[in-house]
Amino acid sequence: MVINFIGDIHGYASELKRLLAKLGYKRSASNGWTCGEGQLVFLGDLIDRGPEQKETVEIVRELSDLGHAICLTGNHEFNAVGFVTERVDEPGKYVRSHTDNHIRQHQGFLDAYANDAQGYRETLDWFSTLPLWFDNGQARAVHACWNPDAQNDLAPLLTETQSPINRSFYEQTGISGSRPWEARETLLNGLEARLPDDVSFEDYYGIKRRRIRVNWWAPEQATFRDAAVIDDSQRHIIPDLPMPDGSPTYEGPLCFFGHYWMRGIPKIQHPQAVCLDYSVALNDGALCAYQFRGEKSARQEHLVWVNRT
Repeated sequence: MVINFIGDIHGYASELKRLLAKLGYKRSASNGWTCGEGQLVFLGDLIDRGPEQKETVEIVRELSDLGHAICLTGNHEFNAVGFVTERVDEPGKYVRSHTDNHIRQHQGFLDAYANDAQGYRETLDWFSTLPLWFDNGQARAVHACWNPDAQNDLAPLLTETQSPINRSFYEQTGISGSRPWEARETLLNGLEARLPDDVSFEDYYGIKRRRIRVNWWAPEQATFRDAAVIDDSQRHIIPDLPMPDGSPTYEGPLCFFGHYWMRGIPKIQHPQAVCLDYSVALNDGALCAYQFRGEKSARQEHLVWVNRT
């Protein structure tokens, strides 16, 4: 059976419809969906950044309701629910804090539902049911990082299908620094490593950073510079210092994930772990999918994408 894994969409419904058409999925007002070969698995981050966020959600939700698709939660879906979920450890504050920066990042989604309060509530209710990962024994998917320890830590808060049992998932994983918080951060935002004392670097925006996102899927990364998930044009800004414990290496069935804003022409970077986020929100980005057909190692010819228009 074919499974079509689709990367981060971020509110670009026009690109999504073109990609779905390439995969054999089309919708007409008279006949509904004409379905392509196999199942769809969306890797999360349907929202924020793009101009067609409500339409994106409606498309993915309709395909899911019809049984054609599974949608995983991304950090942006989690943040949308967390934006209205009060913290149990700090009453009056929210799991996704209402800082100016967070509001600015989320404003497009709020604006999309400004005249549809019921639709907003229903969308958040749907987000709160989305599973955190997919695993059928032959292929796996998660938004940012496949990590069995984190998955085990979250198991008491999830159903057998890896969906939140109720709003307590958001409350417990919203307690900063707690074990559930760390586990959720790992799965939805990725592994991070703290640089040695007094060592830092400045990111694209001039913000001083003391932590790096760790490339958890590639082997033999001995230094912070090697292990950092960052555009190669910026890799030189990461200190070339040894990582105390080395970096992790993924082993297991083919795993698909998004989140990391890859650039350039989509390509297979690891035979067992495939990133499908190719920065569709950028002018030179793409919306990318992989057509899994039961193979043991990833194949370049199974990547399908549409460029940003």
